Amino acid sequence: MPARFNGFVPDHAALTRLLEDDRSYRIGRAGDCDLVIDHASISRSHAELQRGPDGWQLRDCGSKNGVRVDGERVATASFGNKAWFAVGDVYCSLETLDAAAAARQRENDTRRRATSLQLSARLAHAPAIGALLPQALDAVLELSGLERGFVLYADVGAPLRVRARRGLNASELAGAAFDGSAAAVERALGSRQCVVCCDTDESPWLGLRPSVRLGGIRAIVCVPLLAEAAALGLIYADSRRPGPAITELDLELIRNAADQAATALAAHRLNDAIAGLLEQATAAGIEAPRWDELRA
Repeated sequence: MPARFNGFVPDHAALTRLLEDDRSYRIGRAGDCDLVIDHASISRSHAELQRGPDGWQLRDCGSKNGVRVDGERVATASFGNKAWFAVGDVYCSLETLDAAAAARQRENDTRRRATSLQLSARLAHAPAIGALLPQALDAVLELSGLERGFVLYADVGAPLRVRARRGLNASELAGAAFDGSAAAVERALGSRQCVVCCDTDESPWLGLRPSVRLGGIRAIVCVPLLAEAAALGLIYADSRRPGPAITELDLELIRNAADQAATALAAHRLNDAIAGLLEQATAAGIEAPRWDELRA
């Protein structure tokens, strides 16, 4: 029977895969592994999962930090319908699925990709920046399953400001009153990379921050809005309720929506710049060239 594998890497999206029962799966840090887990405690070729006659079996491939089941290091292990185990310092789960449940998983992934395309199409056709930014935030909240968030955006030459928000009022975003993670925002803007935390209790750099602890934040996503490597702004989302981990598929779809939003923002900026130049030319009495003159 197929199974659903989850690898919960600190400060990363969860690795979720549907495993078919007619092949083996190598777990490791190397890019050619079937289940790639990028974590310092994971060997390049760490372990192997394979369906056996009595269920799924896990085998250590001579890794440095080993495989643990119930806290004990083991060379091999056999699992029933549900199991938890550790590969290095990364906790993983394995759940056997029947054919119907596996089909529902595939259908759900397909449906979510279709939803992402629809949301991205809406962003591409947003009439103005004022409409685009709330739509981008709504797309990220829907795709991530998080509760609340905001968008930072800066007009050319201006500082970043909150331009759209959901689940937060203006006073909750003011300075020390903000109970989300300013550190996650700063890291995402500084690195030009997405920041993801599925469980702040397990995060070495977020879990002990007062704003996160006092705010009861459980999960965070920060995705920069990039145009030619420049950050036009950022979308922040978080949640205080426990929920499903943010998966690599979630993050892929969130990035797609953010990239579409950033492309639309850059296009709006370019159109505004062209319109401004034409207004200046008109004010200066400079007539735009005619098409037949350009062709001559």
